[in-house]
Amino acid sequence: MDSSEKDMATLSVIIVNYNTKNFLRQCLASLYRMEPSFDFETIVVDNHSHDGSIALVRKDFPRVHLIENIENVGFAKANNMGIALARGKYVLLLNSDTQVIGDALEKLISFLDTHLDVAVVTPRLVYPDLSDQGAARTFPTPVNVLFGRKSHLTRLFPNNRYSRKYLLSCVSTSHEPFEVDWVSGACLMVRKKVIEQVGPLDEMFFMYWEDVDLCFRIKQKGWKVYCVPGAVTIHYEGKSVTGKIRTRCIIEFNKGAYLYYRKHHINSYFEIMNFVALLGLSLRTLVLLGINAVKGEATFESHT
Repeated sequence: MDSSEKDMATLSVIIVNYNTKNFLRQCLASLYRMEPSFDFETIVVDNHSHDGSIALVRKDFPRVHLIENIENVGFAKANNMGIALARGKYVLLLNSDTQVIGDALEKLISFLDTHLDVAVVTPRLVYPDLSDQGAARTFPTPVNVLFGRKSHLTRLFPNNRYSRKYLLSCVSTSHEPFEVDWVSGACLMVRKKVIEQVGPLDEMFFMYWEDVDLCFRIKQKGWKVYCVPGAVTIHYEGKSVTGKIRTRCIIEFNKGAYLYYRKHHINSYFEIMNFVALLGLSLRTLVLLGINAVKGEATFESHT
């Protein structure tokens, strides 16, 4: 074993934070409550928060490697900054508004250790009431605009065949691991060597869709993506997103959807489907902005 292997941790946990001090405290506390059989490091990349997050990390979690950005560089770029410093065999992208339950990470690592053809794993992501969040899915298609994870049609008809086909973790009630196309970047564990093979997150995506894109590129290389439902993590999705941030989230989400579709499914700007996608997503953005303006301070949750 050479010196670089001796210095390598089993797991690098990367948390991007932007003004989520209270959630960040809870997230980090859940990590350090673990009694793992593996060694891990935690890297927090702060996107120029002004809510006391940096002081919190310095005071209460001195073991954390803290990166302080002088501006909000976005989710993908901030994660890549953490990945560049990561010493782990495995890398965990973890949202600041999550809480790792029990031995969830131990189970994910064990699965990767014993399934060498799998590159990415995720736990069952749940809401605080422990209901499934539908975070493990098939790759999105245009029909998911109507039957996405948070669409009105899915809420009205939760057992329709289109939503069930897309939202795999909601359909599967078994504790047995199952293969999926992509998983949410809220809690995504990936082999470091696979990131080195396919490249890091695409910084074209400021926030949203970078996880779908990463899994798509990984699957293209022949690797598998799995959900391990015996591992559980709570995700307080959208609870800290209000006001101007909510508006930007809606814009960035739909912009990301177009960029993803343009990158992987359209060969030329002049294809008719390029204009259809651009027009459709622009109209969708305007409708969602209008709905949220009427709702006032309602929280934002992505609609796929």
